[in-house]
Amino acid sequence: MINNALRLIRIYHDLTPTETSQRLGISRSYLSEIEKGSKTASIDVLNKYAIAFDMPVSSLMLFVENADAKPKTRGAQQFIADKALKMLDWVATVADDRETERVGRP
Repeated sequence: MINNALRLIRIYHDLTPTETSQRLGISRSYLSEIEKGSKTASIDVLNKYAIAFDMPVSSLMLFVENADAKPKTRGAQQFIADKALKMLDWVATVADDRETERVGRP
């Protein structure tokens, strides 16, 4: 789930994968693997996101599954994370629609 959240953060900020990897100080291929979910973002990478996008690490950690959490707590975390991801996805869609209108593409 964190991979999708990180991808949506990039899209929300209207950055290409190359721009994001440069901002984070990681390789473009590593960013791609993280966003696809084939690699897991380390705490170091999450810290880089927090700094680069001026947000607390705790906001990013909301999307990280906590294996030690009690089932009831895990359900609440999952619910909140799902809602936040849906909101970010909606914002990214609206931003993309506005960009399409701005440049006059169908």
